[in-house]
Amino acid sequence: MLPASPPSDRPPAEGAPLVSVAIPTRGRAVWCAEAVASALGQEGVDLEVVVALDGDDPETRARLEALADPRVRVVVQAAAGRSAARNLAWRSTRAARIAFLDDDDRLLPGSLAARLEALARHPEAVLCHGRALPMDASGRPRGDAGPDPRSARGRPYDALVAQCKGRSILPSTVLVDRTALERTGGFPEDLPTGEDWLVFLRLSAGGPFVALDAPVVLYRKHEGQVRWDPAQQEAALPTLLARWFDDPATPERARPYRRRLEARLTAYVARNYRRLGRLDDARRCLRVAVAKDPRLLLHPRRLRNWLGAVLRAT
Repeated sequence: MLPASPPSDRPPAEGAPLVSVAIPTRGRAVWCAEAVASALGQEGVDLEVVVALDGDDPETRARLEALADPRVRVVVQAAAGRSAARNLAWRSTRAARIAFLDDDDRLLPGSLAARLEALARHPEAVLCHGRALPMDASGRPRGDAGPDPRSARGRPYDALVAQCKGRSILPSTVLVDRTALERTGGFPEDLPTGEDWLVFLRLSAGGPFVALDAPVVLYRKHEGQVRWDPAQQEAALPTLLARWFDDPATPERARPYRRRLEARLTAYVARNYRRLGRLDDARRCLRVAVAKDPRLLLHPRRLRNWLGAVLRAT
């Protein structure tokens, strides 16, 4: 059997690996096994993989046991949602650096070593991320693979400003400092979506991020992804903004960006409505976004969509 830890137990730090890979999962046994295998295949890195089951799942357990690798541990919780599982996963790890990996994604070769080296070169940074290479539901990459992460060098930047302007980071691309992550309080478990954005906003207050100009993960696009559910995104947006901008711990220099971030996130919701063919909702959100920040119209495609929305409303 794979070693397991109850939710209340945190493994000892003594003898900890260099990096931990935290994978939350529910009902994706085949994809989860692929994700774990991609982590175990990372060369030159002393690592562990902690898989958090959101509700016990015998099939996923069996597939992970078949990997027969002592670096894999499984922790289990009663079904409580993605954020709770992700929190359980990273809080059950032992390393000072934590890599997030969703159960439907796969790490690219060399991506952990590249991000570890980038953080070592920039000790002031709290997080390193790269780009995501999309793949379809069957696991076939889509588009140009881009440069090898092993040849990429990291570029530190002011993450606070970038996040407040609406920059998005895919969790599976992230390697984060454990202490910085603990200061955020983890992923809010009452938000149906946008919880990762709130964590990255809070992390950005703790120091710069390092960006690798190379893909570090294969990101699977498929039906049913919460990330693309615009109705949930729109509903969660006021809470997300309030928890960041109304928090006394939020740096003062972030506060002037509230309207701008709200506009960018609303435009993002509009785009996702448009992808689903819900054009009335897309137009409504786009009009709201542009009213809050007319600079959105500097993007030619967004200007075309906004003009179309206005003309159809008249």
